[in-house]
Amino acid sequence: AAMASGMAGKVRRAADSEEFDLANYDQVRCDELAKGAFSEPFPLAEMVRLSFVVGGGKLVRQKYSDDLPKIFMGSLAAVGYGEDNTAACEAASGGKFKYQHDTGKNLKFVHVFPHISGATAQGGLEEGGEEEEEETQTPEDILMTCDAEDFKELVDVQLPTYGQKKRLLDLLKARITKLEEIEAKMTKLEQLTSEEQALFDGVGVEDLKEKSKVVSAELQTMADAGRLTASEKAALVEQLEGRLEHAKAEMQKAEADGKQKRAQALGQQVETIRKTMSTVKDCSPIGLPPLRHSNEIAKLQGKLIEIAKIEKEKKGHYSMAELTRIGERSEIEEAMGILKERSRGWLESDEVFQERLQACLRRASSAASKKALRQEAVTAEGHAPARLLGARFLGAAGRRRAKPQGPPHGMPFRRSASEAARAPSAPSAP
Repeated sequence: AAMASGMAGKVRRAADSEEFDLANYDQVRCDELAKGAFSEPFPLAEMVRLSFVVGGGKLVRQKYSDDLPKIFMGSLAAVGYGEDNTAACEAASGGKFKYQHDTGKNLKFVHVFPHISGATAQGGLEEGGEEEEEETQTPEDILMTCDAEDFKELVDVQLPTYGQKKRLLDLLKARITKLEEIEAKMTKLEQLTSEEQALFDGVGVEDLKEKSKVVSAELQTMADAGRLTASEKAALVEQLEGRLEHAKAEMQKAEADGKQKRAQALGQQVETIRKTMSTVKDCSPIGLPPLRHSNEIAKLQGKLIEIAKIEKEKKGHYSMAELTRIGERSEIEEAMGILKERSRGWLESDEVFQERLQACLRRASSAASKKALRQEAVTAEGHAPARLLGARFLGAAGRRRAKPQGPPHGMPFRRSASEAARAPSAPSAP
């Protein structure tokens, strides 16, 4: 239910035509999404098309049930929407949806044209389009403006690493500083820019400070537990060393000035920093989480490796089956591009994302190499001499020379003339 509510919120925040992925959605989640997103009109001045991916070609079809298009359209009908194959991005299509199989993208869509009220967005347009810009929300905007309960859930789900949470804390502090500067400017009765006015009219300083406390506590918990990657550990140790030197200098200054209470408080701060730094230095680095779609990306990368191998070995002399596989390259590359973008984490640096992506691709290359070795082994067995193959199937018995069988019970053993000639003569009696 939480995930469906999250998707519904994302849909309702859409200011322009957008695309959403319903991978792994079932009847319950579709019903929750339709109810949460489309029960009320959207506060938009102009119609938008909200496209939901509900199926696709063989490269992605395993993520969607065959009945998903019918299930989702049924959920939309349950909240008063109707199917209309002529629906388009115009006000008259409000409350309608239509199904489409996009053969170019090889994806199946349900396009929804929501009911719109127009009031809120029109007011923004009258003021120069400021409201329209504000509605195009990034992960940063969502985290800044959401309520306290949603904020904690989003931090837990969308920001799993120390680096992502640290990035959020830096953004919160920067926004707080900016708002305090705006307040100081207003105190002096100075004119605000349109950007400053928009920030001031948004979330307040106190709300952001509360969010900063939540994130700071999460960061301290992760540091105490040693849940840090190698790069995060190195960066944190460097940061703690700087904080330690600064706190020690401030403590010495307070002692010199005779400010004992401040010196005592700073002494406790020094000990806390030392304790955290010791824990961080002793911890064993953890790995980065895998990409959200790592398995699918690895499989597609494996297909690209196989295609490259065919091109290298056959050098233009392809069978029809091989030509078909080579022709799938563009579709595979397009699917990989989509999955890569969907796997990027909120507030994730390009360096960290590339590190996670390369780990996924290395795993795909390793799997492809192992598969090639297995195929070579099978091919080698297929060209082995028949007598060796027979020995393998016979097991140990096939590796022993067959012993001559004796005559049936009760019958004398008779040798052929040639056998008798080859047999050694018995020693004569003394």
